[in-house]
Amino acid sequence: MFVKVSIIQISQIPSTRLWLRFFKTSAMPSRKAETQPKPSENLRRQPTQARAQQTIQTLFKAAAQILDKEGEGGLSTNKVAAAAGFSIGTLYQYFPSKEVLVQAMAVRGRDLVLQELERCLGEIELDPQTPQTDPRDFIRRILRILIQGFAGGRTWTRSLVRLAWADEEPQETASAVRQVSDRLALFFERIDHPQLRTLGTAQLFVLTRAVIGALRSASLEKSPLLQSPALEEALLDLVWALIGQGPTAAARR
Repeated sequence: MFVKVSIIQISQIPSTRLWLRFFKTSAMPSRKAETQPKPSENLRRQPTQARAQQTIQTLFKAAAQILDKEGEGGLSTNKVAAAAGFSIGTLYQYFPSKEVLVQAMAVRGRDLVLQELERCLGEIELDPQTPQTDPRDFIRRILRILIQGFAGGRTWTRSLVRLAWADEEPQETASAVRQVSDRLALFFERIDHPQLRTLGTAQLFVLTRAVIGALRSASLEKSPLLQSPALEEALLDLVWALIGQGPTAAARR
């Protein structure tokens, strides 16, 4: 991380350790231990109708806004229900605890980012002009989706992304990053761009871990670089140094 989703709509703000259980759309199953129930299994009611879905989105929006204003310590089911305009009983019909609510937001957030990333990769793969396109252009597009999803941008509030990283589970994160790496390997193989090197397993390992690791650190450290184009440029130079056959963006400036 695509169906056509507006990643600016605050009503669809979510997130958590999420996003890193990558490519649900690529039919790659989660390797999380079976003893750990999926967030959806903790829901007291599955939202199947349009009205129920709207209720869920309203609760997500309220929770995200509280996190932005008050941080994790200020988040409670009572506050979320009140901010969303529902009774606490309505909230508990879907989420038995604050933790389950945040997990569900994570799943929703992950899905939105992965859908957007998959849409982006699919468009590039199918575009007949891709072989003639400067690969730095579509690498930048991919990086922007990753920055917004994994460090906090237009899709989620940064506080929610930070909470997700702080609450991450190492095995789940490692599994997700492997899936990201596999999907990118398939992407580069499909486009077979003349200006891009063929990456080996070790090179792709280093590349994906370096990019996602930098975004994780920027999020957890509340780095001011998240608001600066310098982070995107530095990541572009990093990627290009490994995969590109030409001068880096810094050398061209």
